Amino acid sequence: MNSAIIPSSVNLGHNVVIMENVVIGEDCKIGHNVVIYPETTLGCSVTILDNAVLGRLPLSAGNISRPLIVDYRPLYIGDHSVIGACTVLYTGTQIANNVLICDLSSVREACDIREFVVLGRGVMVQPETQIGARSRIMDMCHLPGDMVIEEDVFFSALVGSASENSMGRAEDERTIGRGGPHVKRGAYIGVGAIMLPQITIGENAVVGAGALVTRDVPPRVLVMGVPARVVRSVPPRFF
Repeated sequence: MNSAIIPSSVNLGHNVVIMENVVIGEDCKIGHNVVIYPETTLGCSVTILDNAVLGRLPLSAGNISRPLIVDYRPLYIGDHSVIGACTVLYTGTQIANNVLICDLSSVREACDIREFVVLGRGVMVQPETQIGARSRIMDMCHLPGDMVIEEDVFFSALVGSASENSMGRAEDERTIGRGGPHVKRGAYIGVGAIMLPQITIGENAVVGAGALVTRDVPPRVLVMGVPARVVRSVPPRFF
């Protein structure tokens, strides 16, 4: 286990691989077949379920547009967080206290996930995405790189979004105009909605189920349709 720090109160499952310089807090529970890569830190009372991979480095076969950083800061998982079975968390990501990440999810490198966030089953979070405190991202959502989600946001299941429109064809990344959507505090995104790159969803706005959002959404309105259009304002009692 190569200089890993593991208190006696930690409950380890079978076939756990813990690499060098890992720090595990008191009263953690590590399931079977978990792999923890170097420098990863777990806070106290963290639960890691079976077959999870923590602190994975990103790799390239020479065919990706986003350059890889040589030195990422280590993966950190805060106190009382729960990481689901078969979840993969990359290095460089910071996960605050009391975060629930459900089974089969993946969080890429250099993301920032704040307190009491919930990521449902099969959620994919791409690099350098920020998720604010108490936001809830339901099953099978896709969050692109460079996305910002503020506090108390709710995504229903199957929400998709993108961070650039080049479809991988731009030779010079400076021409891509990369940037995921910015979803402001209290917004609600309905089932199966799609958000295009670099748009802003205003505070307490509601995006209807199946909507295609191609432009900024003002605060406190309901948008629906393909493409999404403002239908009406949202009454204060909704919030």
